[in-house]
Amino acid sequence: MIRHILAFILLAAGVHAATIWYLPRLAMNTAMSRLEAQGAGLNTFIHVPPTDETSRRVVRPSPDLLYSVCLLDLSEGPVQIHVAGWGDYVSLSLFAGNTDNVFAVNESSGEGDIAVSVTNGDGADVDLGSERGIAIVRRLAPDAGRIAAADAARRSGDLCEPE
Repeated sequence: MIRHILAFILLAAGVHAATIWYLPRLAMNTAMSRLEAQGAGLNTFIHVPPTDETSRRVVRPSPDLLYSVCLLDLSEGPVQIHVAGWGDYVSLSLFAGNTDNVFAVNESSGEGDIAVSVTNGDGADVDLGSERGIAIVRRLAPDAGRIAAADAARRSGDLCEPE
């Protein structure tokens, strides 16, 4: 009887550990596949249209934010990310292949640029901790005029490219 209980406990612990390791990676791979299916390329920003009540490109998108997304692939080396300031709130978040948010920074005045070098353990600004991940830029744009200004800033100044 005790042998069966120990076997069950070991099996349950193994299933639990496998689930904790596997599910976040499955979620990130699914998100990245969906973005690729919508035209996202590797190491280049795609600029998502403004969100509305039908939008579900990101989980619970905010209608006051304008999003840009870059699928990161570090298999060939570091990736440089540059986010242009634009006069209002802007943030950059980096997510590893297991969904961990490994880096987040914002420029609340919107005047300064954000620039980081992302690697997979090479000692640059940000160690992603995996070969693939996602970078998300958010800009506060609560009305049509701010949306146009944020869109112009991101299209003219945001970069996500191999170093």
